Amino acid sequence: MTLSNQQPKAAAARESRRLLKPTADEQGNWIDGQGRAVPPRYIDPVVKARDRLVRRIASRAIRLHEQMTAAVKAEVLALVDGYLDQVAAGYDEDWKGNAELVAFDGRLKVEVKISEALEFDERLQVAKQKIDHCLRIWTGNARAEVRAIINQAFQVDSKGRINVRSILTLRQLKFDDPVWNEAMVLIADSLRIRTTRRYVNVYQKHTDTGRFELLALSWSALGGEAGKSGSR
Repeated sequence: MTLSNQQPKAAAARESRRLLKPTADEQGNWIDGQGRAVPPRYIDPVVKARDRLVRRIASRAIRLHEQMTAAVKAEVLALVDGYLDQVAAGYDEDWKGNAELVAFDGRLKVEVKISEALEFDERLQVAKQKIDHCLRIWTGNARAEVRAIINQAFQVDSKGRINVRSILTLRQLKFDDPVWNEAMVLIADSLRIRTTRRYVNVYQKHTDTGRFELLALSWSALGGEAGKSGSR
């Protein structure tokens, strides 16, 4: 285990220990959800027992979550990168892109995917001005549907962001208009990558159906009631 993997575990352990204790002020009064200070002697024993239970479960869950999202993910990606780089190096290349790695018996699969979040820079506004120019000079009802598509494409969501896919669909519209074509070039040039994320999924082939099933890494996906009846 490298030092970089030990640091997230240590931080998670400290946070876990902190959560085991009720939130209190300097006088030892418990702080409730509304920020009010309540002396412990006035708190119902049932409420205290519930608080201990929730904190015990949550502290373990947070510690496990931090270990999974930090140390384990870093270790898995390092293993995958090492293998893919070795394969690519055998052909004097560098590995780029997604990967699907299957075990020899075909029962296990590791899938690596790269997801890129795209956005436009300030040149999109210039492209919009050129498109508006085209809409002003175009006459007649022949392009009323086009107007609707364009107006829809530039609508923003609740966070004030433009839908990248909707804007890119405008490039599929072909018009013999130099201003329109300039706007389409601007759209292409203004596109850039905002963030890049890598995802690793592990699959196991079901013995009955023969289909790959994603290995669940969340309690909700696992299902069952192990605490009451154990495994089924």
